[in-house]
Amino acid sequence: MLRHLIIRFTVLFAMTVLSVSSFGTANAAQDMTTAWTDEDFASVRLISAQTRTNGSDTLRLGLEFELQPDWKIYWRSAGDAGFPPQLDWTGSENIGDATILWPAPHRFSIFGLETFGYKKQIILPIDVAIPNPDQPVSVRLNVDYLVCSDICIPASANFNLDIPATAADSSASVASNQAHQIEKFVSRVPLRGTDLPISVNSITAQSGSEQPVLRLGISGLTDADVSVDDILIESDLRAGFGMPTAVSQPAGSSPDLSYFELPVFGLADGQSLDQAALTVTVIAGPLSVEQPVTVGTAQSSTASTQAGVSSADTTSIWLIAIFALLGGLILNVMPCVLPVLSIKVMSVINMRAEDTKHVRSGFLASAAGIVTSFWLIAAALVAIKLAGGSIGWGIQFQQPLFLTVMTIILAVFALNMWGLFEISGPSELGNVANDAITDQQSRGRHLSSHFLTGMFATLLATPCSAPFLGTAIGFALAGSLFDIFLIFTLLGVGLALPYLAIAIRPGVARLLPKPGRWMNVVKIVLGLALIGTAIWLLGILSVQIGFGGAIAVGGGLVAGSLFVWARSRTEKLRPRFAFTALAVTGFLVALFAPGFAKPPQQATVARSNGQLEWQAFAPDTIPALIANGKTVLVDVTAEWCVTCQVNKKLVLETSEVARALGADNVVLMQADWTRPDQEIADYLASYGRFGIPFNAVFGPDAPDGILLSELLSVDAVLDALQKAGAGDGAKIAKGGA
Repeated sequence: MLRHLIIRFTVLFAMTVLSVSSFGTANAAQDMTTAWTDEDFASVRLISAQTRTNGSDTLRLGLEFELQPDWKIYWRSAGDAGFPPQLDWTGSENIGDATILWPAPHRFSIFGLETFGYKKQIILPIDVAIPNPDQPVSVRLNVDYLVCSDICIPASANFNLDIPATAADSSASVASNQAHQIEKFVSRVPLRGTDLPISVNSITAQSGSEQPVLRLGISGLTDADVSVDDILIESDLRAGFGMPTAVSQPAGSSPDLSYFELPVFGLADGQSLDQAALTVTVIAGPLSVEQPVTVGTAQSSTASTQAGVSSADTTSIWLIAIFALLGGLILNVMPCVLPVLSIKVMSVINMRAEDTKHVRSGFLASAAGIVTSFWLIAAALVAIKLAGGSIGWGIQFQQPLFLTVMTIILAVFALNMWGLFEISGPSELGNVANDAITDQQSRGRHLSSHFLTGMFATLLATPCSAPFLGTAIGFALAGSLFDIFLIFTLLGVGLALPYLAIAIRPGVARLLPKPGRWMNVVKIVLGLALIGTAIWLLGILSVQIGFGGAIAVGGGLVAGSLFVWARSRTEKLRPRFAFTALAVTGFLVALFAPGFAKPPQQATVARSNGQLEWQAFAPDTIPALIANGKTVLVDVTAEWCVTCQVNKKLVLETSEVARALGADNVVLMQADWTRPDQEIADYLASYGRFGIPFNAVFGPDAPDGILLSELLSVDAVLDALQKAGAGDGAKIAKGGA
């Protein structure tokens, strides 16, 4: 009995082992993969959708990546950086041409760079030709790939995979266990060919602005019930293409078309988008299509009806040069430059009793400082432009660090003006600034102090836009590098003309009153003017970093100033040292406070100041408003733009203009450029403008817009409203004026 049980158990065990072995062999036949090649940042393996060739002339493989969080690999067109995986089939047998089927990628934007690729898990399907379908395939694949996060690391992997021609068991499936996974990613490959569910029906290059723009008309989105997520452009041009933006339909266009615009960056000199051959990939939810297209051309739909320039083809360079000189000269009397007069006046008073030689050299040094500042601004704008960023006049006032440093400098100048401290050491920057505003005759002879005075004057002048200035800057920034430096040099010469005039006729300085006690009163008044300017800058800073952040900066300045005052009241060495350390700490708190502040959210809703109701900036809605018989006034403004505030108080908010702007058929649209905003920068550039104030009136009789001067007048605004089609409201208001 026991013997029979042992025999039965042995037979059963043997059958079980054979069964398991057969099952494992069958599964191994179905699981056509290589082992994973592991790195710290990614794991890679090669998989096959087929267990055997089975007489087919094509083999579908898959290169599978498992990426760690925040790591990515690149698409076939990597974008501004990176490169896609590179495949080397050396050593393979019975392998022909191999084609990667690229699934639709994702866009990654960082530090102004646009790249395209994949995160987390991705399988790149590969179709491989089999020259001899009746023979097995031996795959020997080397993969070089770049994987990036905060850093980029090149890596490589080697794979060996053998695919038999036929299977030992003819009933075994040809499809492997990985076939379904590979096909999931094949379904994400953009569709090609004809009769696509969505397609690019038109593509044109929009001219007439500083930055080229591609406009695409896409059909089928409504029928497919999808919306565009991204549009990718590939070309042989050395250019980059930005994110698509939906725009309104042009007049007379098909209602079935949806329009999108893409900015073009870095187009090389001599290259043109006209008739350029592009490959366009449209990604719309789960649907994506790929089409070869050829670019047509179209003129920009935005144009100015006022006299203006944006290129040397339409306006004489000599006329622009005159505009630049006049614009720079007029800056001297603009409201935002008035605080600079404190430094100018003290400099002139200091040199009243000096000889002609020192008066002339001092004012020439100030003029040189002004021109040098304009060269530095031009160089910075050129660098931003070459990097593909937005450029404009006064854009440094959008940067919290610049505003904070300027506020601290003004506070230090005011304290020094009031005689609360003096900094020794001619090599120190503070001493240079001190020399510019102190009444000591010996220090007044330092050319470096006068040079800094000119540079400081330029920095405080940049929030203003004067008549002729906008035209000249628009020409410069839309032109070549030579145009930018030429025009900015002439602007600097224009602002420096008063200095140059006194340098030519130094005797003018002797007409001022003799130095005396009255200068102490002047110093107090001028110090208060500097403090007032610092408070104004704090107001602008509050828009950038929030009210709490501005309070922290102001608190640091007040604390530092109080300790400076306390230091001036004691003669003992130890307290003076302690107060000095505390004052420096206060100023450092003011300097670093913006870095810890939370910027407020940008306002996107309508605003009211009690007199005028402003709508949020939405330029795409202007054509529809005009079609409904509305007249639209667009006002691009900023807290740091003093000229903008003057325009509001002296023109837009006056009773006669406010009455016309309050009519039912008038829409007021305001764009706040206090903080950087790409949409506003692009809008200004489309009109050849790169600074503010910017005001334009659109209406049924002026659909392309009537551009107004930087300095508004009541008559100019009312005339523009009437010409644009505002009707009797503007006529009545003008008559009442």
